[in-house]
Amino acid sequence: MTDWASSALDEQHELANFDCGVPVLDDWLRNQAVNAAKRGTAKTYVWTSIGGDRVVAYYAITPHQVAREEVSSSLAGGLTGPVPAYLLGKLALDRSLHGGGHGAELLHDALTRLVEAAEVASGRLIVVDAIDDKAAAFYRKYDFKPVIGNSRRLVIKVATVRKALGL
Repeated sequence: MTDWASSALDEQHELANFDCGVPVLDDWLRNQAVNAAKRGTAKTYVWTSIGGDRVVAYYAITPHQVAREEVSSSLAGGLTGPVPAYLLGKLALDRSLHGGGHGAELLHDALTRLVEAAEVASGRLIVVDAIDDKAAAFYRKYDFKPVIGNSRRLVIKVATVRKALGL
């Protein structure tokens, strides 16, 4: 990821030309991400060229919980109630980056940040709600597993990610 600077979204970032090919993701970045951060409901991180402000990729994270009934005993870790988690709520690359393996790099950036958050605040799982079957297949490549009854909601243990990243 040497070509890109990863940082928290702020009002100086240029969002108008971001186009990932999925209008709902473009719209969320342009019209909701800054306000979500102000309200404390989601924190968005962006990639820009080093020294630039034009956003070429982003992801959003927020604390979350998973209903115990949605996951296996192994994923629940013996809990009988909600399982503490983080939601990777958005993950998108500008079309200019499609096809270059940058999706894996962006996911690595997000997962590293989530493991660091779990070190500070705890949390057992990382959750994604894939926007479509193609996105679900992307996450399954990285060992995310579908929850019970929903093939587009996928989870992975923080401990599994920590080990995979060597953290």
